[in-house]
Amino acid sequence: MNIHVVSRSEKRMLTVRRYSHKRKMSALYNAKASLAIEGLYLSNQEEQLLLKRVNREIRNTEFLAKAIEIAKHV
Repeated sequence: MNIHVVSRSEKRMLTVRRYSHKRKMSALYNAKASLAIEGLYLSNQEEQLLLKRVNREIRNTEFLAKAIEIAKHV
């Protein structure tokens, strides 16, 4: 989910903020860099799947199903 809990009030209400596209892309690039440091790299298919999810082209359930399918063929 693309939300971030900012604070909780005394009435147990959550204040949330959606992440911007720029912030999500930054997180994706940071994750890729972290993987590269460990000597791991995303395949083109994996990267395209992540980009589709970041751009909200597919729902989370579709993303997870496709990610599991990719993982089975590794």
